[in-house]
Amino acid sequence: MSVLKMKTLTRKLVVAFVMLLLVSSTSHAAFFRPDVRPGYGVTSQGWLSDYCESLRGTNLDTPVFFLDSGKPGASALVLGGTHPRELAGVTSATMLVENCEVKVGRLVVIPCLNVSGMSIPDQNGKVPHFLPIESRSGLRYLPYGDRYVDIQDQGQPDPEKFQHFSGYEIDDGAESRNINRNYPGKKDGTPTAQVAFGVMELIRKEKINFSIDLHESGTPDYFIDRKNGEVSPGSRLAYMLVCNPKALEIGAETVLALEEKGISLKVDQSNPEFRGLSHLEIGNTTDCLSFLSETPNPGQDTWREAPDVISDSDYPLKMRVGICVEVVKSLADIYGETTGKKLVMENVPSYEELQEKDVGAFLN
Repeated sequence: MSVLKMKTLTRKLVVAFVMLLLVSSTSHAAFFRPDVRPGYGVTSQGWLSDYCESLRGTNLDTPVFFLDSGKPGASALVLGGTHPRELAGVTSATMLVENCEVKVGRLVVIPCLNVSGMSIPDQNGKVPHFLPIESRSGLRYLPYGDRYVDIQDQGQPDPEKFQHFSGYEIDDGAESRNINRNYPGKKDGTPTAQVAFGVMELIRKEKINFSIDLHESGTPDYFIDRKNGEVSPGSRLAYMLVCNPKALEIGAETVLALEEKGISLKVDQSNPEFRGLSHLEIGNTTDCLSFLSETPNPGQDTWREAPDVISDSDYPLKMRVGICVEVVKSLADIYGETTGKKLVMENVPSYEELQEKDVGAFLN
């Protein structure tokens, strides 16, 4: 056998072994941790349990990365992976940790808020749990998890209905395991509520000025509804920036700035009737200006049989990540212009660079 063939075979065996370890760790995987490889800009690392002690030692604790310039300015929080199947948010937050260097102000990043949901495959069953991608260091796997905290980690069955602390009810009891229905959280609540509480405590203790929760919706494509055969519209949330009412002005200016870069987003404000959402509750209960973005993920379309969440011709991952990164940068710019408190970031790839070189070129 030639040396080249031996090397190829060795690599395939190594990849197969890694995948075996990954897959074996996914059936209710204790102490699952996302693969994040910090870059030179990371000045320290903590844990969400530093802000909610009951999470320590559980499959809900998650790394928190600090990129601190040491110079006064704005402090911002970026949340990825509230819903682990919303791949662009996880990837964008990870990319910031692995590339960004902050020159003024401070950036705090949680690449995967819901590590419990990341530890299990998406229950829709249409996308593999781990997706291969070529990075700067070679083959790497992006995890594609489930929307909810693993019921094993929740430690109790879903209620018939989910009732928010405010009294707001949702008919689907599984929403009790949705972090983005549990804000502002509860220190002695369910594990899911404790995660939300940890985020709120982080925002208060670290004096975060603005936060952005990176999400993905279905695509805006029209489709034929299988139930009635009628043509139905796609997700109205696609390409949207949702703002807490007190953050609406900065949000609107951010959307205008993005338009100048060739990125079109709609702007909306939090609906006070829908309780538990990060953009509503963070802004209402702290001094932090809170935002949530939505990019269109074909994996969120219920009508697609085999969605390609990385290389879809209309909604490739590099496009969605490019939007997320530009949203973070534009929010920082507009916040600085409006308040005088700046967050200056370097070595963050632009939308154009991501389209030219693809996502893997900016992952360690």
